[in-house]
Amino acid sequence: MRHIINLIGPTAVGKSTVIQALNERLPHYEVLAIDDFRRRIDASTPEGESQAWREVWIAALKADCSIIESDGTSPHLSMLLDRLWRAPGTNILIIALEAPPKVRLKRAQRRIEAGYVPPPLSFTPHKKWIPLSEMSIGLRFTATVLSPIQLAEAIYAELPVDFR
Repeated sequence: MRHIINLIGPTAVGKSTVIQALNERLPHYEVLAIDDFRRRIDASTPEGESQAWREVWIAALKADCSIIESDGTSPHLSMLLDRLWRAPGTNILIIALEAPPKVRLKRAQRRIEAGYVPPPLSFTPHKKWIPLSEMSIGLRFTATVLSPIQLAEAIYAELPVDFR
């Protein structure tokens, strides 16, 4: 049985930090962040972007348990999830992290001041976040109420038992 947690949310909402904390509770999960794949491949072209998503898909198929991290707005993610859902024995849970644009913009500015360089195509903390409508989000959490560790604990507590 393959288990995939698809963690989506807008830029600077804290997805990576929450995943680090969640991965302490779920060390057997492989983290597949699209931004990491974009950095490895020159994703500045449409072909590069497609290749990055293709590699996430292949990695997810190879893993028994994975966490796919993205902003949830790419049509590539929609296609990837459709293909994964069709793979026998695959369970997918989509979790959304949300925060208002003002909060995300402030956090993004702090990250840049600390030396973080956002990947191309993904830096939009000032925009309202709208995930793809085809996605069925199973759980939603607001990243302004809880710390990343508390969010990870809340996510873990809400996971179906077979995802643990």
